[in-house]
Amino acid sequence: MNLFDVRESIIVTNVSKQMALVPFETDVLVLRKNGYAYGFEIKTSLSDLKADFKKAQHKSVYVNEFGNIVGLQKYFGKFRKFYFAVPYNLKDAALELLPNHIGLYVLYLGDNEENVFKLEKEGSVISNYNWTDSEKFELARLGTMRIKGLLQKLAK
Repeated sequence: MNLFDVRESIIVTNVSKQMALVPFETDVLVLRKNGYAYGFEIKTSLSDLKADFKKAQHKSVYVNEFGNIVGLQKYFGKFRKFYFAVPYNLKDAALELLPNHIGLYVLYLGDNEENVFKLEKEGSVISNYNWTDSEKFELARLGTMRIKGLLQKLAK
């Protein structure tokens, strides 16, 4: 959340396809003031990282014999860019696994618990899709519901 100014963005965790906003579950979705969305998949283990590439949104995206990427818009068409975020120990494995269109942020553990996310690989622009007012409202509504749930848990 520190990477994107919360005063300029709607940031919601665990956005699933059930909300009909994106076609697969996204760990963090950032919707910027300009209407562009950025997705983040967070991985904490090598097995989890490798397992993700068995999911439809990755298996169905490939480069055909003419050099065109097939399936990208179907799954990632509402994202301006998409990233994975991993701890430092998964950096090399992630760089090997990630296709060119997906970027990578790495968590570096600092002194005094000052952890820093650094952009290690910039992904390509996937889409110029601009979210509609209705979609923006639904995402904000989902974020509000998540905040309410967290506050209720904290109150207990």
